[in-house]
Amino acid sequence: MKQLNLNIILALSLFALLACDANEFDPNTTDVVIIEAYLYEGEPVTNVKVSQLIPFVAEEDASYAINDAEISIIWNDQHYPLTLSPGDSGYYHYPGTELEVKIGETYRIELEYFGKLVSATTTVPPGPEGLVLSGTQFEVPPIESFFDLRNRNIENIEIYWDNNDASHHYVLIENIEDNPSPVDVNNILGEFRRGNFQLITRPTNLDVYNVRGQTLDQYGTYRVKLFKVNQEYVDLYETSEQDSRSLNEPLSNVENGLGIFTSFSYDAVFFEVIKP
Repeated sequence: MKQLNLNIILALSLFALLACDANEFDPNTTDVVIIEAYLYEGEPVTNVKVSQLIPFVAEEDASYAINDAEISIIWNDQHYPLTLSPGDSGYYHYPGTELEVKIGETYRIELEYFGKLVSATTTVPPGPEGLVLSGTQFEVPPIESFFDLRNRNIENIEIYWDNNDASHHYVLIENIEDNPSPVDVNNILGEFRRGNFQLITRPTNLDVYNVRGQTLDQYGTYRVKLFKVNQEYVDLYETSEQDSRSLNEPLSNVENGLGIFTSFSYDAVFFEVIKP
């Protein structure tokens, strides 16, 4: 999933808005809590970050992560306290297995900080339907010389799903091999990738995504995850892409704070990239 830099997005948006406001605004304030929390259907709760809004005149090497928050997720009227993850990055997780993320269930996040109750709510959307690929095995010739770069006719991959109501989805494509073999076997193009291939799309309300075969630069098994997303994520994503000359009010579903608390459901399929 695309990681959104909420502190930069929110700080710039607030400055643009409040600089024109008749009320006084201290651009160096840090008493605003930012929550970045993502729940994934069927997975443990690990993606919860709590921080302060970075002031416009920030100290060099200063950390604005909040590492002493008492934060909980509430599900079915039961509180599940989160634990600070290792390090001082402001990330929290739920260490047990009792907190389950399920389709159709509603979750609330709460913490008290700066004398305010900061909270947000999300409901896990229904799962994607009808996810299929145009094929399950694709041949990609190895690149052994510069001559191999010419006239490479590689089949594209079409990803389809049902989307009669124009819901928003995004696609994650990743090579899941422990040590994938590169298509560029002799390193003709130079070492430009570290780790496994990964491609993440922007949210779309369409029902198809085309993957150019030329971009698949590793052999092995790939997993395609199709995520169904809530409107709060779409809104924040669009905020992150707006022109800085025409900033709108920062979109947030967090009460008495800023940021996002959202949830995703997904389906997955697989394909292989092989040598001819």
